[in-house]
Amino acid sequence: MRFLKNWKLRREIKKYQKKEMRKSEIKERKVNYIFWGIVLIASFALVYYFHFSKEILIIISMMIMGFVIADLFYYSWKLKRDLIMYEKSQFVRDSRIVKSIEDKREQTRNNITHVILKNEEGYDIKTWPVGKANSLIIGKSARMRVDINLGETAYSSLISKRHAILNKSDSGWFVEDLGSVNGTGIQRYADNRKIKIGNAPVKIQSGDIIYISTVALLVK
Repeated sequence: MRFLKNWKLRREIKKYQKKEMRKSEIKERKVNYIFWGIVLIASFALVYYFHFSKEILIIISMMIMGFVIADLFYYSWKLKRDLIMYEKSQFVRDSRIVKSIEDKREQTRNNITHVILKNEEGYDIKTWPVGKANSLIIGKSARMRVDINLGETAYSSLISKRHAILNKSDSGWFVEDLGSVNGTGIQRYADNRKIKIGNAPVKIQSGDIIYISTVALLVK
Protein backbone atom coordinates (compact mmCIF):
# COMPACT_ATOMS: atom_id res chain seq x y z
CA MET A 1 0.00 0.00 0.00
CA ARG A 2 2.82 2.39 0.83
CA PHE A 3 4.45 1.65 -2.53
CA LEU A 4 1.20 2.45 -4.39
CA LYS A 5 0.75 5.70 -2.46
CA ASN A 6 4.33 6.78 -3.23
CA TRP A 7 3.86 5.84 -6.89
CA LYS A 8 0.62 7.83 -7.16
CA LEU A 9 2.22 10.81 -5.42
CA ARG A 10 5.22 10.78 -7.79
CA ARG A 11 2.84 10.51 -10.75
CA GLU A 12 0.82 13.54 -9.60
CA ILE A 13 4.01 15.54 -9.03
CA LYS A 14 5.24 14.69 -12.54
CA LYS A 15 1.89 15.72 -14.05
CA TYR A 16 2.01 19.03 -12.20
CA GLN A 17 5.61 19.72 -13.24
CA LYS A 18 4.87 18.88 -16.89
CA LYS A 19 1.86 21.21 -16.74
CA GLU A 20 4.08 23.98 -15.37
CA MET A 21 6.62 23.36 -18.16
CA ARG A 22 3.88 23.67 -20.79
CA LYS A 23 2.65 26.90 -19.16
CA SER A 24 6.19 28.30 -19.37
CA GLU A 25 6.45 27.29 -23.04
CA ILE A 26 3.07 28.91 -23.82
CA LYS A 27 4.18 32.17 -22.17
CA GLU A 28 7.39 32.11 -24.19
CA ARG A 29 5.46 31.41 -27.37
CA LYS A 30 3.08 34.32 -26.68
CA VAL A 31 6.06 36.64 -26.38
CA ASN A 32 7.28 35.32 -29.74
CA TYR A 33 3.87 35.92 -31.33
CA ILE A 34 3.96 39.51 -30.12
CA PHE A 35 7.49 39.91 -31.52
CA TRP A 36 6.52 38.60 -34.97
CA GLY A 37 3.36 40.71 -34.92
CA ILE A 38 5.45 43.83 -34.29
CA VAL A 39 7.84 42.81 -37.09
CA LEU A 40 4.91 42.31 -39.49
CA ILE A 41 3.34 45.68 -38.63
CA ALA A 42 6.72 47.41 -38.92
CA SER A 43 7.28 45.77 -42.32
CA PHE A 44 3.91 46.96 -43.64
CA ALA A 45 4.64 50.45 -42.30
CA LEU A 46 8.00 50.55 -44.10
CA VAL A 47 6.47 49.29 -47.35
CA TYR A 48 3.74 51.92 -47.13
CA TYR A 49 6.14 54.71 -46.16
CA PHE A 50 8.70 54.00 -48.91
CA HIS A 51 6.06 53.05 -51.49
CA PHE A 52 7.51 49.62 -52.25
CA SER A 53 5.81 47.50 -54.89
CA LYS A 54 3.25 44.82 -54.12
CA GLU A 55 5.76 42.13 -55.13
CA ILE A 56 8.16 43.25 -52.41
CA LEU A 57 5.30 43.34 -49.92
CA ILE A 58 4.36 39.75 -50.83
CA ILE A 59 8.00 38.61 -50.55
CA ILE A 60 8.39 40.24 -47.12
CA SER A 61 5.07 38.76 -45.94
CA MET A 62 6.05 35.27 -47.13
CA MET A 63 9.45 35.57 -45.42
CA ILE A 64 7.81 36.58 -42.15
CA MET A 65 5.25 33.76 -42.44
CA GLY A 66 8.09 31.33 -43.12
CA PHE A 67 9.91 32.49 -39.99
CA VAL A 68 6.70 32.17 -37.94
CA ILE A 69 6.03 28.61 -39.20
CA ALA A 70 9.66 27.62 -38.58
CA ASP A 71 9.39 29.13 -35.11
CA LEU A 72 6.24 27.10 -34.39
CA PHE A 73 7.95 23.86 -35.44
CA TYR A 74 11.02 24.78 -33.39
CA TYR A 75 9.00 25.38 -30.21
CA SER A 76 7.04 22.16 -30.70
CA TRP A 77 10.29 20.23 -31.09
CA LYS A 78 11.86 22.08 -28.13
CA LEU A 79 8.88 21.24 -25.88
CA LYS A 80 9.09 17.53 -26.76
CA ARG A 81 12.85 17.53 -26.23
CA ASP A 82 12.55 19.29 -22.87
CA LEU A 83 9.87 16.84 -21.72
CA ILE A 84 12.01 13.84 -22.73
CA MET A 85 15.06 15.29 -20.97
CA TYR A 86 12.94 16.13 -17.92
CA GLU A 87 11.52 12.60 -17.74
CA LYS A 88 15.00 11.10 -18.02
CA SER A 89 16.38 13.36 -15.30
CA GLN A 90 13.35 12.66 -13.09
CA PHE A 91 13.77 8.91 -13.59
CA VAL A 92 17.44 9.09 -12.56
CA ARG A 93 16.63 11.33 -9.58
CA ASP A 94 13.67 9.18 -8.48
CA SER A 95 15.78 6.03 -8.79
CA ARG A 96 18.46 7.57 -6.59
CA ILE A 97 15.89 8.76 -4.04
CA VAL A 98 14.15 5.37 -3.93
CA LYS A 99 17.51 3.59 -3.57
CA SER A 100 18.54 5.97 -0.79
CA ILE A 101 15.23 5.40 1.05
CA GLU A 102 15.48 1.64 0.60
CA ASP A 103 19.08 1.65 1.84
CA LYS A 104 18.08 3.62 4.93
CA ARG A 105 15.14 1.30 5.59
CA GLU A 106 17.37 -1.72 5.16
CA GLN A 107 19.96 -0.22 7.51
CA THR A 108 17.26 0.55 10.08
CA ARG A 109 15.77 -2.95 9.82
CA ASN A 110 19.21 -4.55 10.14
CA ASN A 111 19.78 -2.68 13.40
CA ILE A 112 18.39 -4.74 16.31
CA THR A 113 18.51 -3.19 19.78
CA HIS A 114 16.01 -5.26 21.81
CA VAL A 115 14.61 -8.77 22.06
CA ILE A 116 11.06 -8.78 23.47
CA LEU A 117 9.24 -11.78 24.94
CA LYS A 118 5.57 -11.86 23.85
CA ASN A 119 2.67 -13.73 25.40
CA GLU A 120 -0.14 -15.45 23.50
CA GLU A 121 -2.18 -12.21 23.42
CA GLY A 122 0.74 -10.30 21.89
CA TYR A 123 1.63 -8.28 25.01
CA ASP A 124 5.22 -7.58 26.03
CA ILE A 125 6.35 -9.72 28.98
CA LYS A 126 10.05 -9.06 29.19
CA THR A 127 12.69 -7.14 27.24
CA TRP A 128 16.39 -7.87 26.81
CA PRO A 129 18.54 -5.00 25.52
CA VAL A 130 21.10 -6.11 22.93
CA GLY A 131 23.60 -3.37 23.74
CA LYS A 132 27.00 -3.94 22.16
CA ALA A 133 26.70 -7.72 22.08
CA ASN A 134 27.59 -9.55 18.87
CA SER A 135 26.20 -12.89 20.00
CA LEU A 136 23.24 -13.90 22.19
CA ILE A 137 22.44 -17.44 23.31
CA ILE A 138 18.74 -18.26 23.76
CA GLY A 139 17.69 -21.11 26.03
CA LYS A 140 17.10 -22.01 29.67
CA SER A 141 19.79 -22.79 32.20
CA ALA A 142 20.85 -21.82 35.69
CA ARG A 143 24.38 -23.14 35.31
CA MET A 144 25.41 -22.46 31.71
CA ARG A 145 25.64 -18.96 30.23
CA VAL A 146 22.38 -18.01 28.57
CA ASP A 147 21.84 -14.41 27.44
CA ILE A 148 18.09 -14.76 26.90
CA ASN A 149 16.79 -17.11 29.57
CA LEU A 150 13.32 -18.48 28.86
CA GLY A 151 13.29 -20.84 31.83
CA GLU A 152 10.37 -19.05 33.49
CA THR A 153 8.05 -19.05 30.49
CA ALA A 154 4.87 -21.15 30.39
CA TYR A 155 6.30 -23.50 27.78
CA SER A 156 9.82 -23.72 29.16
CA SER A 157 9.61 -27.53 29.09
CA LEU A 158 9.68 -27.33 25.27
CA ILE A 159 12.83 -25.21 25.23
CA SER A 160 16.32 -26.73 25.12
CA LYS A 161 19.07 -25.52 27.45
CA ARG A 162 20.96 -24.01 24.52
CA HIS A 163 18.16 -23.70 22.02
CA ALA A 164 19.30 -21.05 19.52
CA ILE A 165 21.84 -18.29 19.01
CA LEU A 166 21.76 -14.79 17.54
CA ASN A 167 24.93 -13.71 15.75
CA LYS A 168 25.78 -10.29 14.36
CA SER A 169 27.80 -9.85 11.17
CA ASP A 170 28.58 -6.99 8.79
CA SER A 171 25.35 -7.69 6.88
CA GLY A 172 23.09 -7.80 9.96
CA TRP A 173 21.78 -10.31 12.48
CA PHE A 174 21.32 -14.05 11.97
CA VAL A 175 19.52 -16.69 14.04
CA GLU A 176 20.71 -20.29 14.16
CA ASP A 177 19.19 -23.33 15.82
CA LEU A 178 21.61 -25.17 18.11
CA GLY A 179 20.19 -28.64 17.56
CA SER A 180 17.14 -28.10 19.75
CA VAL A 181 14.50 -30.81 20.20
CA ASN A 182 11.45 -28.71 19.25
CA GLY A 183 13.07 -26.46 16.67
CA THR A 184 13.27 -22.75 15.89
CA GLY A 185 11.34 -20.68 13.37
CA ILE A 186 10.79 -17.08 12.32
CA GLN A 187 7.88 -15.02 11.04
CA ARG A 188 8.85 -12.26 8.63
CA TYR A 189 7.59 -8.75 9.39
CA ALA A 190 7.50 -7.84 5.69
CA ASP A 191 5.10 -10.54 4.48
CA ASN A 192 4.15 -12.63 7.57
CA ARG A 193 5.89 -15.59 5.95
CA LYS A 194 6.87 -18.32 8.42
CA ILE A 195 10.20 -20.12 8.02
CA LYS A 196 11.45 -23.14 9.91
CA ILE A 197 15.17 -22.83 10.60
CA GLY A 198 17.30 -25.80 9.62
CA ASN A 199 21.02 -26.26 10.10
CA ALA A 200 22.01 -22.98 8.41
CA PRO A 201 21.78 -19.46 9.92
CA VAL A 202 18.87 -17.31 8.70
CA LYS A 203 18.98 -13.52 8.52
CA ILE A 204 16.53 -11.62 10.71
CA GLN A 205 15.49 -7.98 10.70
CA SER A 206 13.74 -5.59 13.03
CA GLY A 207 10.08 -6.54 13.33
CA ASP A 208 10.60 -10.25 12.74
CA ILE A 209 9.38 -12.76 15.33
CA ILE A 210 11.58 -15.68 16.40
CA TYR A 211 9.76 -18.78 17.64
CA ILE A 212 11.74 -20.76 20.21
CA SER A 213 9.53 -23.83 20.01
CA THR A 214 6.21 -22.05 20.72
CA VAL A 215 7.65 -19.04 22.59
CA ALA A 216 7.58 -15.80 20.58
CA LEU A 217 10.47 -13.33 20.68
CA LEU A 218 10.10 -10.05 18.80
CA VAL A 219 13.34 -8.44 17.63
CA LYS A 220 13.33 -4.64 17.36
